[in-house]
Amino acid sequence: MISQESIERVKAEANLVEVVGETVQLRRAGMYYSGLCPFHGEKSPSFFVKEATNTYTCFGCGASGNVISFVMGTRAMTFPDAVEYLASRFKIELKRENGRGKVGPSIDKEKLYAISKHAFLYFRRSLQKVKGGTGEFEKVGAYLRKRGLTADAINEFGIGYSPLQRGELLAALRKEGADDASILQAGLARRSQSGELYELFRGRLIFPIHIDSQRIVAFGGRLIPGLLDPEQEAQAPKYLNSPESPLYQKSRTVYGFPQAIDEIRATKEVYVVEGYMDVVGLWMAGVRNSVACCGTAITEQHIKRFAGLCSRMNMLFDGDSPGRGAAAKSFLVSRNAPVDLAACFLPEGADPDDFARGCGDATPQALKELPRAELIDVYVESLFIKYGCGSGEKPGANLLGKMADELAKAIAPVLSEVSRTALITRASRRLGIDNQQLTKMVGAAQGNSEGGRSGGSSPSYSTLQQDRASQAGGGESQSLGGGTSRSTREGVSAFEGELRSNQISEFRIRPVDKLPPVDCDIMRAVIILKGALIPDVFQNIELCDALQPETLRFVSELSEVLSQYNEGSTEQREAVKELLTAFGPSWIALWKGAFDRQKSGIDMKQVFLGSVERIADLRMTASIAEQHKILQNLPEASEEERLVYAEQIRKLSVSRQKGKMGAA
Repeated sequence: MISQESIERVKAEANLVEVVGETVQLRRAGMYYSGLCPFHGEKSPSFFVKEATNTYTCFGCGASGNVISFVMGTRAMTFPDAVEYLASRFKIELKRENGRGKVGPSIDKEKLYAISKHAFLYFRRSLQKVKGGTGEFEKVGAYLRKRGLTADAINEFGIGYSPLQRGELLAALRKEGADDASILQAGLARRSQSGELYELFRGRLIFPIHIDSQRIVAFGGRLIPGLLDPEQEAQAPKYLNSPESPLYQKSRTVYGFPQAIDEIRATKEVYVVEGYMDVVGLWMAGVRNSVACCGTAITEQHIKRFAGLCSRMNMLFDGDSPGRGAAAKSFLVSRNAPVDLAACFLPEGADPDDFARGCGDATPQALKELPRAELIDVYVESLFIKYGCGSGEKPGANLLGKMADELAKAIAPVLSEVSRTALITRASRRLGIDNQQLTKMVGAAQGNSEGGRSGGSSPSYSTLQQDRASQAGGGESQSLGGGTSRSTREGVSAFEGELRSNQISEFRIRPVDKLPPVDCDIMRAVIILKGALIPDVFQNIELCDALQPETLRFVSELSEVLSQYNEGSTEQREAVKELLTAFGPSWIALWKGAFDRQKSGIDMKQVFLGSVERIADLRMTASIAEQHKILQNLPEASEEERLVYAEQIRKLSVSRQKGKMGAA
């Protein structure tokens, strides 16, 4: 976890003007810099950066914040990823903590990034030997020509080659000062039974996996036909990916993201494919907004990464049965997605790269004309297949009951009432059952799920110290309740990584009543919804910037508890007790009060959304105030420009007031 001291250093020392200047053409305007806002489309500059405070604000859309929030918003990074990126770029040492504020050793990620960069350069140099090369390099060149890979595409994606010769990469990395333990940790080598290191990738085309334009976290290797002996080639996997490492988690990483981010933001949609060559092939055909999951099915963390960048994700699947089965499974991880998802089915037997080569320059339009389906429709279709019913066949009463029950359980975890109602309406029509009947079944499934998670009547925290309990106001504290499923815990754990980023060394945790009410409401919602909500907190730019350090620390440590122990286990309950005891009596009372509010019928998801709206309103108010200051300090602005800015401030004020009235 990153200390609060380090976070404050990053906010102060990472030059916002330099960072913004990479994506926005800035010009000096008095004590400010101005340019076109990267967060909304505009023709006249209304985006201002104040170098003295390292902050930004926009007259047009009201966006405001610091260097961390700017990187989160423009590069789709989580809070800790943005902090680490800026610290690396501006050579700011990050102090880390283990547990509750205890400083301890941490993984040297910068060393691993450097090793990955040296490996990347080695692979690139090796590919240069293809031109005019003989032997294996001649075969590599023939393969590149066969796949139609252009020089522009090879350079854009940094594609390289890993030669067959054993030991060359290791020698190159050791020459750069890399030690064997770090090479292993970076996922570039394995250790044989004799204890010697050997390269993971040999005789493969190499695709570097970036998390941003500067940092490589992993590699994918494509076997080149004809390089290995026939027997070896038959046993070797076509694609080989780096193992998960401190830098690389498959559940949250996509290939081709730096190359696609600008086009995704511009078009408000993204195409999600399976393989590296699919992304490259689509790019060469003019589709510049595609990414690939790295050797795994799409996850909630993949989907959440696109929140704020686009409004629609188009997932390309083969039109055969396995493709439709994969699309059906995607529904289960996209039920609470912050964007709309659709399944697009390619002609049977064709992958996106084949499709792009066949369509050429017409690929962008051809993709739009592919057969599409909402994921709920594909999921219902999968139930018909599962229970042996053809698409035109009406299931009997018993099978229909099983299918409806399974469908209700699939829809029950949807948090948004509007989304849930829409899914029920569409699914009941597809399945051929009464809408109200399915609504009741979904409600029953929700009740059973909540009861199962909390174990019916929740046991009290009787083992907490009596003085703690009495100071908290007496009575019983709630059990952990509402825990996360194993898949969610694993996803949150991978997504979190080192998300305990806002903890502070040796600082005193304030009682709950000393925190802003909005912080308390956020924590109550997290206590009830847990894994379904925690990633949303750490991906929300405004929340990360506005919440108190104690709040972020509590949410982080609760997430750690959820990810480390089995759901509902004694170990998990004891860890929660320890967490609450460490934070103090008022925090125990907060935990109990959250469940009391839920029992009284308060929708905690709505509490969370309302809190987000309140924070947005406060930020908008602060942004408008800052814009008034900017307007007063623009000596070079013409009267016409001043009138334009003043009108934009007025519109923002009206928009803010309407938002408040709508929320009321």
